[in-house]
Amino acid sequence: MVTYVIGILALGLVVLVHEFGHFLAARLCGVTVTAFSIGWGPVLLRKKVGETEYRLSALPLGGYCGMKGEHAFREALDTGADHIERERGSFYAAHPLKRIIIALSGPLANLLFAVAAYTLVAASGYSYATWENRIVPAWQFDGQGGSPAELAGLEAGDRILSVNGVETPTYSDIQQSISIHPEETLSLRILRKGQAETVSIKPDLDKKTGSGKIGIYPYIPLIVGSVKGGSAAQTADLREGDRITAVNGVPVEHFLEFDRALASRPEEIEVTVQRGSFSLTKDLVVVYGANGSETGIGWEQVQVRHPGEGLLSSVKTGISETGRTIGLTVKGISLLFRGVDVTEAVSGPVRITYMLGEVAQGGLTGLSQLLGIICVSLFLMNLLPIPVLDGGLILLNLLEALRNRPLRPKTLYYAQFIGMAFILCVFALALFSDLHFLAQ
Repeated sequence: MVTYVIGILALGLVVLVHEFGHFLAARLCGVTVTAFSIGWGPVLLRKKVGETEYRLSALPLGGYCGMKGEHAFREALDTGADHIERERGSFYAAHPLKRIIIALSGPLANLLFAVAAYTLVAASGYSYATWENRIVPAWQFDGQGGSPAELAGLEAGDRILSVNGVETPTYSDIQQSISIHPEETLSLRILRKGQAETVSIKPDLDKKTGSGKIGIYPYIPLIVGSVKGGSAAQTADLREGDRITAVNGVPVEHFLEFDRALASRPEEIEVTVQRGSFSLTKDLVVVYGANGSETGIGWEQVQVRHPGEGLLSSVKTGISETGRTIGLTVKGISLLFRGVDVTEAVSGPVRITYMLGEVAQGGLTGLSQLLGIICVSLFLMNLLPIPVLDGGLILLNLLEALRNRPLRPKTLYYAQFIGMAFILCVFALALFSDLHFLAQ
């Protein structure tokens, strides 16, 4: 419950930024804002200041900025008039270019918020745990042949030094570089037994996530990084820094070999441990659950730390990261037309709220990064040339400016009706995706 509450507050902040962009632009363009609400549905709190009524509504999954002229539009439809009455201070009385500015300001506010979020991340600095850049081809352990890694001749213990010339010092860097290039031929610089060589590889498109994959796992050395209190590992007196070299007398070098040794689900195993210059033998009890085997061992990871940057450098990083996210989001949208499972790739408000809340509990940096991604997504989505969305309003007002005469109320109505039908279809898809997510 706490996760969802935090997520709702974070999503509400994104909505507030978007609607405030519309609000500020409307005021600057001389359009009267009649209502400014955070949330939809029944009004919980309201306060009128000047000509604007500020509201807090019950459903915190959206918001709106009501402007003068909406009543005149409905009246024109009811009476069959060929024009909308242009009251002073109304949205329709403003020049089409001003209306375009008002419509554009909401997405732009989200874009600026994304820059601010990424700037905060760059200024604060961040750290994360990952694995080294050594890999193990998945086909050697899952038995599924024909993966890009197998076709490229990758071997266990290979180090992937770079992808298309971009250095990959950790496994996370490898994942990031490969995931954004599905079905594209890439050049991998690898280090094998002290010799560097270059191989070509073409990642498959993962239909569930829309990302590229080549069929590899991280090469995780069997060095104990932590021991869970009260676990079997603690009972066996395993210690941080110990290296497991064998299971039941069979040599093992990395986690996948260790895991394969447990395939028959033994209740207890004998592990050979290298501790400094001593070789020890320990009996280790293994418990099995829904997530596989559990011994209480946390394997040693690589800790990566990105220090905070200065103000100007942080802003520059925030802008470049926002631009990179825009490119990746556009690319991700295009993948939806290439057979990607939309129930996995499209997130509705429930899943977004959950992700925001879960990430927020992990710290401000992770929350800022996710807010940046969501703001960029809202920026692009709202600029789609679909009536009801800001992009549709921009298109209709641009058409009016080019024609140099207003569009008929019924034309606007039919355009909005078609746009609303499209949005309802997208909402139904997002709802189905959320239900699928909750059922997992």
